[in-house]
Amino acid sequence: MFVNILIVLVSLYLLVQIWQTLSLFKYQVYSHYDKYLGEKDQWPAISHNLPEISIWVACRNEEKNIVQCLTSLTNLKYPQEKIQILVGNDQSTDKTKDLVLAFIESYVSDTSEYSEKKAQIQLIDIVDDDSGLKAKARVMAQLDKFATGDFYLITDADVEVNPNWALGLLGSFSTEMGVASGTTMVKSDGVWGWLQEIDWAYFMGLLNLISFSGIPATAVGNNMIMKKEAYWETGGYGKIQFSITEDYKLYSEICKKGWKWNNVMSPEVLAFSDKIEGFIPLLHQRKRWLSGGKELPWYWWLLFGIYGLFYFVMPILLVFNVKLALLFWFVKFSLQTIQINKIYALLGQTSQSLPKHILYEFYMFLITIGTTIFFFMPAKTIWKERKY
Repeated sequence: MFVNILIVLVSLYLLVQIWQTLSLFKYQVYSHYDKYLGEKDQWPAISHNLPEISIWVACRNEEKNIVQCLTSLTNLKYPQEKIQILVGNDQSTDKTKDLVLAFIESYVSDTSEYSEKKAQIQLIDIVDDDSGLKAKARVMAQLDKFATGDFYLITDADVEVNPNWALGLLGSFSTEMGVASGTTMVKSDGVWGWLQEIDWAYFMGLLNLISFSGIPATAVGNNMIMKKEAYWETGGYGKIQFSITEDYKLYSEICKKGWKWNNVMSPEVLAFSDKIEGFIPLLHQRKRWLSGGKELPWYWWLLFGIYGLFYFVMPILLVFNVKLALLFWFVKFSLQTIQINKIYALLGQTSQSLPKHILYEFYMFLITIGTTIFFFMPAKTIWKERKY
């Protein structure tokens, strides 16, 4: 009986994997590029009908990444005079503020051929207040007062966007849509970097599939866009109750107001984030995600349970029936490899080699077991040198 229960749990996981695989090959990007841009192959022929956009960047101790982030934002294929970039300095103790100010001074004084048309970049020092908000939610609540655009785009200081990012996110909107999210991968830098790259691509791909199936998922806080009206209909971050995963909180509040959503997986909306250094910081990131996800609907936690149980069940099944366990694991690995390669293809990226897929399977086992144990430990979550 015990072995039969294990087989049922693994079979349930594989059924979900089969559904994911089939859904990936049906996936389509619902876009509305022609509303502003004409046919997609006309890019970067920019239409004068494009709306003004405000890009929010939260940064705390990001001296390593902030210049690359701002450089990518000022290289967007978008009318520069219609871009506002708001940088929220969240009490950084390193050289972040100085680097931002130096970048702004250099950017403003640039005398290149197109220097007469520039984005507006503004540095805003984030202060302690009595809002009850913390971390990035507090940054957003103070930046929104300065936003002048018709659409608000959010990214992080450790992210580099591609030149078509703003156009791609804007093109994902229909009239009734209030919020959308692009796809973020981790910069492939060494073994630890490309393991996180595969992990993010896989996670983001499955997130997009859930949204594609008609179920509200969540936005990724370093790659999202929202309509001005939809944002302020929620009251903004200043009225939304604090959550350590501020991106999901805002996404869900916009959806509750009746606005539609979109999660997009295409090369145009692809951005790259810096990797997390070290195993323990990575566990803190995962614990932060799960802690903020406590407000997710029950079916999300059922899905998390199905995923997590696989790595706890399989070692036990190996003890009772080695051949059956290895067969299940082979099927799982094969489906997972097909899914990841398909996600990479949809994002216009080169597929990973078989040895990397094998190493990623060991990474998945270690991270899943470690995250589960760490989540239930009484230790507080540490993020950006703050405890929550």
